[in-house]
Amino acid sequence: MKLFSVKIIALIATIGIWSTFNADSDFRLVHTCMLKDGKTMDDVRIANSKWVVFVNEHVDGGGITSHITTSIVGDTTQGKFGYVDSYPSLESWTAQVAALESIAEGIAIDRELREVADCAQNNLVKAEES
Repeated sequence: MKLFSVKIIALIATIGIWSTFNADSDFRLVHTCMLKDGKTMDDVRIANSKWVVFVNEHVDGGGITSHITTSIVGDTTQGKFGYVDSYPSLESWTAQVAALESIAEGIAIDRELREVADCAQNNLVKAEES
């Protein structure tokens, strides 16, 4: 009986730690990109919209969003922009990577994104509401 109690306490502690780690948070992938010659922000929007639809269809639970960012103050280099993709969990981020690498439609969408822009930098960060 003592072993059963220890297991229950360990399970409750694990759930508590997981809940604390994931409460009011999600994960964001922030890209810094530059348009390729001859491409437009409309090309970016079209390709990115396809990406959002695809990943939400192929990741259990969906909930993945993406924003295209352009600078208003600071570095306003012509053609420079960013993506901020939000994921409800690390598992959803991992699942979308797998889908883009293993499904023909995902591979084609990834290729299209790479044809419109060079995204030389990115960061995957945990975002917590404050």
